Amino acid sequence: MLVKLLKIVITLVAVIAIGGALTIYFWFQGQREPFTDAALERDLAKQRESAVVVPAPRLDRLSDNAPQPNANRNLYFGELHLHTDQSFDSLLFGNRLSIDDAYRFARGEKLVSNGLEPMQLSRPLDFVAITDHAEGFGSRRHCGESGLPLKLQFSCWILHTPNMATFKFLRGEGGGGNSKPERANSPYCRAVGLEQCLADARADWADFKALADKYNVPGVFTAIQAYEYSPTLPDYGKYHRNVFFRGDNLPDFAMSALDAPTEIDLWKSLELNCAEDCEFLTIPHNTNRAWGLPYGPVTRYGHKYTPADWALRAESEPLTEIYQIKGASECALGANATDEECGFEQVFAPCRPGQETACAFPTGFVREGLKIGMQLERTVGINPFQTGIIAATDSHNANPGDTEEWDYRGMAAAVSGPAIRRQKHLEPGMSIHRSQLAAYSPGGLAAVWATENTRDALFRAMQAREAYGTSGTRIQLRFFAGWNLADDILASVDPISEAYAGGVPMGGVLNPGTDAAAPAFLVWAMADPLSAPLQRVQMIKGWLDATGESHEQVVDIACADGLLPDAQSGRCPDNGASVDMSNCQVSTDKGAAELKVLWRDPQFDASQSAFYYVRVLQNPTCRWSSYDALRLGIEPTAHAAPTIRERAWSSPIWYKP
Repeated sequence: MLVKLLKIVITLVAVIAIGGALTIYFWFQGQREPFTDAALERDLAKQRESAVVVPAPRLDRLSDNAPQPNANRNLYFGELHLHTDQSFDSLLFGNRLSIDDAYRFARGEKLVSNGLEPMQLSRPLDFVAITDHAEGFGSRRHCGESGLPLKLQFSCWILHTPNMATFKFLRGEGGGGNSKPERANSPYCRAVGLEQCLADARADWADFKALADKYNVPGVFTAIQAYEYSPTLPDYGKYHRNVFFRGDNLPDFAMSALDAPTEIDLWKSLELNCAEDCEFLTIPHNTNRAWGLPYGPVTRYGHKYTPADWALRAESEPLTEIYQIKGASECALGANATDEECGFEQVFAPCRPGQETACAFPTGFVREGLKIGMQLERTVGINPFQTGIIAATDSHNANPGDTEEWDYRGMAAAVSGPAIRRQKHLEPGMSIHRSQLAAYSPGGLAAVWATENTRDALFRAMQAREAYGTSGTRIQLRFFAGWNLADDILASVDPISEAYAGGVPMGGVLNPGTDAAAPAFLVWAMADPLSAPLQRVQMIKGWLDATGESHEQVVDIACADGLLPDAQSGRCPDNGASVDMSNCQVSTDKGAAELKVLWRDPQFDASQSAFYYVRVLQNPTCRWSSYDALRLGIEPTAHAAPTIRERAWSSPIWYKP
């Protein structure tokens, strides 16, 4: 009895000593002060919201005005990547907004961030997938209950106390190197035992699914059942995927990186547990920050993909996230790309010899992946990278789809708000890719062409890759290719019906025609009425020559203001659109409300595999950092471009000889 009592006393002393040491460490690291009410109010007082003029919110896509089912597809805008206070990192960043808050925000409700700033969409979303990190499911389920063991009380206190030092410590515990994390070794499982840990994770996932069902209104607003699978990489790399489900018989457990160490393990587990009336798909994000893994030949642990693995990937992953808060993943200047627009929201320089992190690997970008996919199809008979395009936010503020530059409140609660905190450039010793000011943006939106706004219809459209991404504005974009598209189709009474009848939409595969003539590509883009007019439409082509070497080309195929592409450069002349930096107002006499064109590739070769995708560019508008400069009464920072050209990227159309 005495020995047992002594062990209890020693344990209590050890826990108190460790807790005290950590508390002192975190406090003297200066990490707590930014989260206090006094500090937030002090920083908020430095900005003036009235200095930025924004459009009045429009609530015209609520139930009374929801579009009716349409065989030619309706366009639905939404969010496929969003975190709430149920993600441990969001919580440690100071966010206290819940899943319920996020759903209400998506329908147009105004919220106040935990950085004390107002947030509101200009228009409601049509669909949302809330993708909190599965690795944390269950870990806070009992926090707040009485009678908890001391070590669990301490764990709850740590997780509920906003602190960047805690986040960095726990992320390091998650296996940023080559060691494989296991659920049994996670802090929560060690505290309560593996059996209780698994039961709590299942209970959390059941709650997530129930909340999605609560807010799902077929035909009006779709709440997609989803979560994020989040393995860690060194130097804050991201090789994460979001997992989406269709059906009613979903798995009762959300397979995380603690349970499935590699993406192949994840897909195999999902195949096993998502049966009968259940389907899944995965979407990778931040391929730009995955240190070359996304379109390389091996998993994060060096396991080489087999043909069966490639086939599993092709079946499981029809889409990729091309843009979000942490940058653009289309292409990078100097990383097998010379296209000037590949500099859009990029901070990584091309990798130097021997560099393993924090640089632009060619195999981390979508365009290069599309080329590699065609090469793999030639060698192994499978194209695992035949993926369509979407965009998202990855916001940790529980504010889905909040992508307009004027409403950007940072990516993570009190870490990046109020505005003065976002203007901070670099902390001593911080690499530029960790800078809020240079490396972050509001992120983008997913646009899906579906027959109706339901889980089934949206899932089928995503599987078919009839989707695209924008950098945040609501550009409308149609893209078709076919051998039987009439030259005068754009003057037709119903060009979309004719395009479906005579061709394939974005995301489709165009098989050979009856002769060697080039197919026709129909592009129809319309500007977001609450943003700037359109400036140009570009066609991006990638192809393989007879030896299997890949090539790419970018040409402008439609210019605003009656301009024509230059015969030598293939580019539209500058249309002279400008931004008044004193108030961020844009030109109203330049640009187009819509651009549409029927284009044929003058260099088409019927013997060559190729892909084509469209990029639509707006006139320049203020970047979020310039809006913040107006709020603070300062000049726009020299560390980031004062303006940007918002854009949309279509899913590709592939030609297979």
